Amino acid sequence: MIQSSYFKNISVSFKPLVIFSLSLIFMFFLILSTGLLNTVFPYSDTPQNHDETSLKWKYFTEHKDDYDILFLGGSVTHFGVIPKLFDEFMLKEGSNIKSFNFGIQGANASQVDFYLQKILTRKPANLKWIFIDCPFDLYIVEFPRSLTDIYWHTPQKTIESFQLTLETNESWKTKAKKIYVNFQSFVYRWLGIARVSNWWNEKILSLSLTKADSLGSLSATSEDKLIEESGYYAIDWREDFDNWKKRFFNIEKSNKYQKDLQEELAKIQNLSQKNMLLADQNSHFQGIKIVKNILSRIEHQNEHGSQKIEPIFVIPPTLEANYNNSAMIQAYNLGYISTLFAFNKPNIYTNLFQLDRRVDAAHLNHQGSKEYTLSLAKEFSQHLKNPTKF
Repeated sequence: MIQSSYFKNISVSFKPLVIFSLSLIFMFFLILSTGLLNTVFPYSDTPQNHDETSLKWKYFTEHKDDYDILFLGGSVTHFGVIPKLFDEFMLKEGSNIKSFNFGIQGANASQVDFYLQKILTRKPANLKWIFIDCPFDLYIVEFPRSLTDIYWHTPQKTIESFQLTLETNESWKTKAKKIYVNFQSFVYRWLGIARVSNWWNEKILSLSLTKADSLGSLSATSEDKLIEESGYYAIDWREDFDNWKKRFFNIEKSNKYQKDLQEELAKIQNLSQKNMLLADQNSHFQGIKIVKNILSRIEHQNEHGSQKIEPIFVIPPTLEANYNNSAMIQAYNLGYISTLFAFNKPNIYTNLFQLDRRVDAAHLNHQGSKEYTLSLAKEFSQHLKNPTKF
């Protein structure tokens, strides 16, 4: 009787340990099985339900050999560069060039790098130049459960993000937060949670996920317009354009923009050379490392491909207060970037910084985009005639 009670007490004391062990085994096999499923049924090469990014990727990959130039970046590129206008200008200059706008709304540096890798693996036969615009210090996800951020969190890209975070001089608390948000996106991708959610919403709830986000309710006409314009889509064409402008460029924000503009002009006035680029004195090791990774990928492609690609880095017409390009400028000053087109000079490109050319502090309206595109084309035309670093 005493012996039976003794063994009963032992089994009770070990019960939590047994439950914990079984839970670990369950989690291990869950992760292993989902990993195997991801291997057998990998994510689609075309991003699913990512609005215009899905449409752009599908169209570009189907016509990849048609293009000589690719404009790659975030929303500033998406809303700011007009390929048809660029091509028309270059034709007048004697260069028959065809370009495509692969700007991605909300993209950070890691996402731009991810899509660059995808594009290079497709080996576009005639691609000769890639224009890259991105604030390279921004590489951490803001919305870890968004479809766009989940999609690029492959094991390789997630590890790269972890490494970039661990190499910073930030506190361990800040590092832990950044690692956590990246890990969230990775787990959602690895476990296929996003795909199950998509399937449930579309098949069971009959919800349309392809027309739900950044361009509002994309009608067929809007989709056709996006392709007709070779990936460009003006903010002015959005259905919610008036609301966008009221929300992001109200009197308070427009006054702040004007104040920032005057402060930047004053800084430029005090420079010894008016053509110098404004950059802060902080360390931008992580951003520069991403730049070097991008250059390395293109160099590798050039070594193993028949077509040579020249990377051209672009700083759009934005103020330092709203769009920090210090990492790109430092990478240029250190000699990593060979070709840089800089339009963040309100003393030179005065028209591009006027309120009537803008929708908000970072983005141009359609008129501003036309003028910016022509300035970009002129700079490129000059570069072809007389290649210079800057």
